[in-house]
Amino acid sequence: MRKNSTGFQTWAEVAPRLVAVAAGRAAADMVIRGGKLVNVHSREVLDGWEVAIAAGRFAYVGPDASHCIGDGTEVVEAEGRYLIPGLCDAHMHIESGMLTPAEFARAVIGHGTTSMFVDPHEIANVLGLEGVRLMHDEALLQPVNIFTQMPSCAPSAPGLETTGREITPEDVVEAMGWPGIVGLGEMMNFPGVVAGDAKMLAEIAATQNVGKTVGGHYASPDLGPAFHAYAAGGPADDHEGTCEADAVARVRQGMKSMMRLGSAWYDVESQITAVTEKGLDPRGFILCTDDCHSGTLVNDGHMNRVVR
Repeated sequence: MRKNSTGFQTWAEVAPRLVAVAAGRAAADMVIRGGKLVNVHSREVLDGWEVAIAAGRFAYVGPDASHCIGDGTEVVEAEGRYLIPGLCDAHMHIESGMLTPAEFARAVIGHGTTSMFVDPHEIANVLGLEGVRLMHDEALLQPVNIFTQMPSCAPSAPGLETTGREITPEDVVEAMGWPGIVGLGEMMNFPGVVAGDAKMLAEIAATQNVGKTVGGHYASPDLGPAFHAYAAGGPADDHEGTCEADAVARVRQGMKSMMRLGSAWYDVESQITAVTEKGLDPRGFILCTDDCHSGTLVNDGHMNRVVR
């Protein structure tokens, strides 16, 4: 029996049981009923839909799961509560919370977060590739999805800061082969990209050569040629927008506009009007925290706070 890093059996191994539970031939481990299911596929709220779970996976999602209930099934009454998929933080830095990946996961699971895309560039500033590997390896051991991006800029502003270590294109090439690396972290040296800096472009190329995504960071109000030059560098997203015009400009260039609400940034309200008033496709917009201090997690929440 093979298990992944979270301890769950693979889908292929449990598929026969999932099918049997959905068909009513086997009993589910748990059935949740009496709630309102938020279906993100059809963009509906389905009142009274029920969920059957087996082996830690969804076996049945539909109007009546009574055929999935057996003697050993735990039945949970939702009492009108909303059933939603796990929340995802599309861009954040675990170190900003003053926590390790394991402790950050423990802090946010209770708030409904099940996936995070993390850029450990702060530890890269201190320990370089070795520190990134430590964060990457610990992330893989957690019971939620922690997808790691390889930091792109240490230092983030060459000539303006002194870091303990430096990230090189060779480091990026090596990290792209690690199992938990999903792409390149935010390309903070946007002036370098605009100017055609060979090092920055080499890091982007190393990422795109293996079919992974490049995170954006265009921290400037200038939406003229410099912005378009940065977009030509290939970032898939950008979280540095602070107003509606920023959000619209990014989406029009094919980037996902990441709207953040963390411990230091409050940019959702000022940008969400691109969807609610201008009518842009909401699929071009993503929520994130960027930086979330441990005090914020304890007192206010995580992505559930952003959604609220």
